[in-house]
Amino acid sequence: MTKLRDEGRTWILVANAARALCYERKGGTLDRELSLVADFQDPFARSKASDLASDRAGYESIGHGQQGSAYEARTDAVTKGHDAFARLLANHLNQGIAANRCAALAILASSPFLGEIKGHLSEQAAKALRQTASKDLLAFAGDELMGRIHHELLVSE
Repeated sequence: MTKLRDEGRTWILVANAARALCYERKGGTLDRELSLVADFQDPFARSKASDLASDRAGYESIGHGQQGSAYEARTDAVTKGHDAFARLLANHLNQGIAANRCAALAILASSPFLGEIKGHLSEQAAKALRQTASKDLLAFAGDELMGRIHHELLVSE
């Protein structure tokens, strides 16, 4: 990724599969204050997989009046939930770029969730993506979180 330079407003998404914070920095210098743009929480992140999906296999006719358990390979409900949350976050970034509310993006997200978000970025947003880091920083808050964001942006240049 290219270095964050003075391109105007930069949105920095800090995320994991359960929560995301989107910050804005005016100007590309790292000593500028970050202001919170959006706070996202996946309402299903704390749910058990068994609460999100049916726990019984369906039945279908096998032929000649016999019935048996029908097993279809399907995506795990938790994986679907992560994908939906990644799509929501990417859409937020896509809309910010398309509406010129920001000029550049940085994403600091847990692995493999970072890849899921990037997979849903529009072509325009993908071109605006300047930095990424595969880190889950959301265990931190306040000044500690701000310090770690700044550190990751410096390290990943």
